[in-house]
Amino acid sequence: MNAVTLSPNRIPQTKRTSSHRFAGITSWKHPIETIWHLESVRTSHRLRRFWDRIRSPRHAAASILAVSFVLLYLLAGLTVLSRRDVVDPERLQLWLSGGMVLYALYHCIKYLWSSRPADEPTCVVTTPAAALWIGGGPLARTFVVLHEVVRVLPATAVKSMLLCVVLWRDVPNLFSLWCGVFLALFALEWMRRIVSHVIDATTAREKKILKLASVIVVVALVAALGMQTINETHVDGDPAMYMSTAIAEVALFAGSDTVQWFALPLQPASHLAVSQPMWPMTILVPVTWMPVHCLLLILMSIITIALMATALIHLDQWSINRRHANEQAQLQTWQTQALVAADGRSVSRRLVSSAGDRESYRPLFSWPVWAIVSRQLYCIRRYRMNVLISFAIPMAVSLSPLLTPSAGLAGQITKQWIFVIGGIALSSLLLAPPALQIDFRRDLKRMGLLRSFPLTATEMCAGMLSVPVAITILFQWITLAVASVIADVPMMQVIWLAIAFPSLSLLTFAVENALFLAYPHQIHDQGIWMVIRAKITFLWKGLVLLIVPVALFLWGTVCHAVLPAAVVVPVGFLGSLFGCWMVAFTAFLVLVGSWKRFDPAIDIPPD
Repeated sequence: MNAVTLSPNRIPQTKRTSSHRFAGITSWKHPIETIWHLESVRTSHRLRRFWDRIRSPRHAAASILAVSFVLLYLLAGLTVLSRRDVVDPERLQLWLSGGMVLYALYHCIKYLWSSRPADEPTCVVTTPAAALWIGGGPLARTFVVLHEVVRVLPATAVKSMLLCVVLWRDVPNLFSLWCGVFLALFALEWMRRIVSHVIDATTAREKKILKLASVIVVVALVAALGMQTINETHVDGDPAMYMSTAIAEVALFAGSDTVQWFALPLQPASHLAVSQPMWPMTILVPVTWMPVHCLLLILMSIITIALMATALIHLDQWSINRRHANEQAQLQTWQTQALVAADGRSVSRRLVSSAGDRESYRPLFSWPVWAIVSRQLYCIRRYRMNVLISFAIPMAVSLSPLLTPSAGLAGQITKQWIFVIGGIALSSLLLAPPALQIDFRRDLKRMGLLRSFPLTATEMCAGMLSVPVAITILFQWITLAVASVIADVPMMQVIWLAIAFPSLSLLTFAVENALFLAYPHQIHDQGIWMVIRAKITFLWKGLVLLIVPVALFLWGTVCHAVLPAAVVVPVGFLGSLFGCWMVAFTAFLVLVGSWKRFDPAIDIPPD
């Protein structure tokens, strides 16, 4: 009886609770309100996580690095950068607009050549959590597309503030500079999404044609800029002048009329950044009324962004329809091929072949590290074209001073050799890590699986770094061998560099992965910490490029001053190599310690 009398009392209470929750859900009358609620929850969660990380001893190293970087960056902006020569505002305006176009072109080529899973959504839903919250909700596709771009606003604002620290001396108004850079970067984000949607909608044949066209365009641009750099460089110039001339030529190309026509959507924002009125508005409004011009430029930038948002919405639906048609055509082709090849003997041969393949893969696990190495080698096959292009261009740039006429730079072998060495080191530090993300940085969602492997921390780290380090060493040795054939340099220097450069490769990837394990992030993550993490990465690489040559010079000076002349060369040779490899192995031990302390249940950030 009690059960009968209690259940009615409980049921209305459950109904009241459920109806109260249902009323809270149905109170989201508009998709914008729904997205606003979800973003508010997400932002508050991230702020709490940020505060917990600042106070957490586990993340003390990452927090100290971030705070130290911000302080050093502000200090450098207020001291060193404030004493440099002022750049012409007109040149800065052309560079802001044309430079964005060059970056959009780079993104277009990179996205065109990148390999993505066949079932990956079209540039909108990037994580399972976003697919569950946004993609699976009762929201129109329009709001999903707009939300995915608008959510980068905080990171764009932070990037704009960091750029203002560098550019504030060149402009009369700091607030206009921030607004202009912010609107330009935000417009660039829309341009990137439009390009991505168009590329996603192309067929395999169209994509091959676009890839061929991109190769022709890149080769033509590099050849034109290279020839112009050689022609503009003084006959008695050195590689430093050659490099400065090359940068100036890129800036001139960014400010050319052709590029500026492509940068038409970015013109209002770039003029706003340098506080300069645009030509059509000067006819109606006097030039001296600069506040009015700034308001008009802001309005024009907002209208441009709104037009690009409208274009992206229409392109999104077109891209979905065309991609669906491409998948249906490909499925029909596969079905036709399957019917033609449906032979019992061929099936049996395939079964025997697959059994043989399984037998051939069985010995891989006799040495556990080789299983990780084979996994990395299998993954690199998917990105082989990206890796080839990523290393072919810096190799050509590093060797370019050696190919100049003998009357000019070719007569300065020592300076050319230094330029080649610097190009190899710079490429190993800056270009190799983003081109070879086949280590811990790619396996964030599989950290628990990696933990379950029967490998020690040293074996796991060695297996993860093996392929990226080996490919970087191969690039270094090939570039060094070609340079040594062209330039007449002592063989002892070539041998020393061939032994020392691999330590730089190990140092680079060990530090990159150690930083990632200390403060991991999702592949498509956006936010303040991503910006700061990128700047910290450039900071430590700059310190390596600054400290290592000074340390080697001091070591050579001490050897010449203290040791007898008969042992200076061997001691200096072996001691410098020992120091380089000791630093690299220390970084590797730091990586091993970072992997030991990494806890997938705690350290993996949410989607």
